Amino acid sequence: MLVMALICLTFEGIITALRIWLFADRKPCLRPALKANAWYVLLLVILPARLGEVAAVVIFERYLKQKRGAAVMSIITQRLYDVIVLGSFFLIALMGLSGFGDKGVMSGLALAVIAFSLFVLFRLDMFLTFAALIFQKLAKGSRGLFRKLLHICLQGRIYVRHGLKSRDIPLALLFTIGKWVSNLGAILFLFMAINLDLSFFESLTIAGAYNFLAIIPLQTIGGIGVGEAGLAVLFVAMGLTVSLAAGASLLIRFVILLFPLLFWVMVMGGLNLKDRVLK
Repeated sequence: MLVMALICLTFEGIITALRIWLFADRKPCLRPALKANAWYVLLLVILPARLGEVAAVVIFERYLKQKRGAAVMSIITQRLYDVIVLGSFFLIALMGLSGFGDKGVMSGLALAVIAFSLFVLFRLDMFLTFAALIFQKLAKGSRGLFRKLLHICLQGRIYVRHGLKSRDIPLALLFTIGKWVSNLGAILFLFMAINLDLSFFESLTIAGAYNFLAIIPLQTIGGIGVGEAGLAVLFVAMGLTVSLAAGASLLIRFVILLFPLLFWVMVMGGLNLKDRVLK
């Protein structure tokens, strides 16, 4: 089960690289997209409080040759796709549960998050225009932070208008679904590896909720914090003992924490080996 979980996480890394390549307007080949994703996931676990998202902007600039504003909007847009797809999985799993708290409230919150993400996704141009107008007024007579933010907003607006084409949306959605099917599959295999007595819908609901909690930027190195506490609480709510819930949440986090390093070694080592063989 542990090997299957690692295989699923590897598929997630490859599919995410394909999505990064798509959102970079297919300009680079898959090789720099794989490198960008390898560094991206590694920095997400090394840096605290989701600062890896900020570092990813520099990575996208270097490997994908994107302008800073385009890199920022690429990351934000992909995250919106993630929230929409992951929220949909969570709703499906929640509907399959029986006797778990107030599903109406949880379903309503999930639907609200999905609806808000869809609104932002399709109105990004409006938000960027509004932000640019604000920064333009603040930047008058100044060459500091506000002028840089204005420049990023204008670059981001160009990306939103001309970056991802309408014909690419189904493919972006397909890559996002594939990414989260692989991720959730890995977590389900981890649940089976430690022999947790959970049903399929219970496991899927917990996996989806755990990924939502992991987004909250209240963690230490590796993102350890809110996600693990929330995962332990969810385990207890499903009927597991407190000691088993705490141990299981930490073990699962350890595997998820270790994998980005393994993926980085696989990508960088594999591409370097390929170069040497071709020489």
